[in-house]
Amino acid sequence: MTAAMEGDGVEADEYLENLPAKLMQTIRCELGKDEAWLKVAEYLASKNFISDESLQVIKSNVSPARELLNILIYQRFLTVEVFQRILEGCQLYDVLRIIDTCDPAKILIPTEDSTSLVPLGAKVSIAVAVSGSPFPEMLWCCDGEPLVGETSPDLVLSKFSNKDVGEYTCKVKQRLNGKPSELTSHKYILRAKDQAPRIAEDLTQHVQVEAQEDLTLSFKVTGYPEPKCFRWYKSYSNKPISECDLPQLVVKESSIGPQKPQIIEQPRVSPDYYAGDWMYLACLVICRDTVNFTCFLNNEELKGNSNAHLTTSSSENYHHCELKYRLTQENMEKENWKRLNFKFAVFSSAGRVLSDDVLVEVKTRHVKQTHTARNKWALVIGNSKYQQMGQLPASGNDIVTMKDMFIELGFMVMMLSDLKRDAIQNAVILFSTFVQKGDYVSFFYAGHGIHRCGKDYIIPLDASLYFRMREQNVSVKESDVSLDECISYVQITNVLQRNEPALIFSVYDTCRGIKPKFEGWRPHPSQDIYQTASKNSFFIYATSENYEAYEAIGVDRSLLVTTLQSLMTHRVSVQDLSMSVLRKFHFPGEWDQRQVPKISGDLALPLSLADPSRPQPMDELECGVLKEWERLASGRGRMEDCITVGDAKVEASVYWNIEPQKDGVTWVITNCLHLTVNLSCDAQVVDVQIRLSTGEEESLRLRGSVSKQFLIPHLEDLEVCWQKQCCNGGREKLPL
Repeated sequence: MTAAMEGDGVEADEYLENLPAKLMQTIRCELGKDEAWLKVAEYLASKNFISDESLQVIKSNVSPARELLNILIYQRFLTVEVFQRILEGCQLYDVLRIIDTCDPAKILIPTEDSTSLVPLGAKVSIAVAVSGSPFPEMLWCCDGEPLVGETSPDLVLSKFSNKDVGEYTCKVKQRLNGKPSELTSHKYILRAKDQAPRIAEDLTQHVQVEAQEDLTLSFKVTGYPEPKCFRWYKSYSNKPISECDLPQLVVKESSIGPQKPQIIEQPRVSPDYYAGDWMYLACLVICRDTVNFTCFLNNEELKGNSNAHLTTSSSENYHHCELKYRLTQENMEKENWKRLNFKFAVFSSAGRVLSDDVLVEVKTRHVKQTHTARNKWALVIGNSKYQQMGQLPASGNDIVTMKDMFIELGFMVMMLSDLKRDAIQNAVILFSTFVQKGDYVSFFYAGHGIHRCGKDYIIPLDASLYFRMREQNVSVKESDVSLDECISYVQITNVLQRNEPALIFSVYDTCRGIKPKFEGWRPHPSQDIYQTASKNSFFIYATSENYEAYEAIGVDRSLLVTTLQSLMTHRVSVQDLSMSVLRKFHFPGEWDQRQVPKISGDLALPLSLADPSRPQPMDELECGVLKEWERLASGRGRMEDCITVGDAKVEASVYWNIEPQKDGVTWVITNCLHLTVNLSCDAQVVDVQIRLSTGEEESLRLRGSVSKQFLIPHLEDLEVCWQKQCCNGGREKLPL
């Protein structure tokens, strides 16, 4: 329907009977559409403008629109203005636009911008009131975008949702005397009330999926602000299987039924193998179902025995199998094996997959052993339970793995975990007391570390993040650790060098993030300068400067330890061992993460960790280092002292008891001490205070003798002090 044509203008106070016949014919035709006449007639009857009898006459007439107009013209003598108000009340805007009284459009409501907070799901009605003839055309807009089909003065949002949030305006258009004009109403600003997410329509409980068809899961959620992150879980797992920005998940057909295992890391080993060495083969598989592993050697299933150990582990959908195998010289000659062919078979409910063949050439060593150690010692430290930095659960597994390898190589092992700064320093000092000239010494550390100006530092368990003061007295928190709270690698090496060992082999399994220089710290020569260069040291760093160190997938061990496990027990020099580590990391596709190990050292001789040890006779005497180590490890440690002050003589003895931990012929020392303090006094009554650096203390009155028990969970400085109550009331501190 088009508006009145130019030249069809009428006066507002003119009677309907005086309107042009053509205009009346157009009005009559428009009222005949969609029973518009009935809406007008019922509206007039509800206002008692016409009688019920007249309403029935109109309805029964063959031309109800004509009859309605006749009643209005000849019985009621309506003016154009009154007729316009009737049409507007009936919301017959198309009929209303036929009549043109040349009245410019005006927006009467709203008179100003308004803002409303609307609950999600509520019904919202907004409206404009306009005047003008011909009646203006209207179009609602939201945030400037037209709302298709919304052309009436009233806009109704039946169920308010997040997509309805916005600024609403109504554009009012009119063509007057052939000239178009447009007005824009004030804004209705609709905002949603804050509302926690709520599932409006849940997932379907039972879904049937046809073969080779993907599964689509969806639900509806309400809330404001609108939820934008959806995590999907499966079988009550705490780990999400997917994260997206829509409440919909498409599960591929291949993920619904049983899954065949997929090998993501093939077994690999050096092709050259020497009889008597241990080799390590590992296979990593991804599969959401339970899997089983079998290993074949020369096409026969390999059974577990003293020379073959098969271990498996699983983490989420990752499954790891590791074979530790040794071919003895006797078996090699018996079976006449010159080549070994290994293969893994992986089974799940969906089928079996086979790994690549691993071919190994068996060689024998005919090199005469020329190097021996006096004794072999290993200090293994792992820190994992950090409070202010990320915890490192793999460190605990790493030190156990390294301990086992050192024991296999014939080392006496001190294995300690979760040490604070003082405890690490004390452990190194205590450990160094057993080292003698000609010994082989190994040091391994797993935990957090940092690098600065060419030097590396251990971050102890009690190191804390610090604040730096900036200009204008603003304190800004930095994720950094003061070097004053760290321990330099150089300091550890200097302590181990004191008794001239033949070999110091150090492995640092830490990240080496570069620490920027900051004011207020000055290096100490004993910490940052090597005091001795003896051509006996070699270092392996897990990664290069400013690089991260990573854990192996599925085994909860570091990549470096996983690599060393397959190489360290070989009868090769430390230099060749270190180069093998570098080559292992160089293989394309070996690791998903980028890790670049680094080696350094001044070791001149081709010494091997597998070199035999030949202790000197004095080492095995009752006062020798081997017996001292055994006493320390087996719980027979003891210190004694006698102190005389004035007339009082105090005899003190301190025993420490560790639960014996013997692995084969090797005593393993750990960091939990059961301490017993015995005190005796020959004469006077003495007031005694026993104080340990761990914070524990005991005060007592000594008359005769007394014994006290302490449990020291970590290796710390042990300081025992007595304070004697003298006759004259004075006090003296007597340190042991």
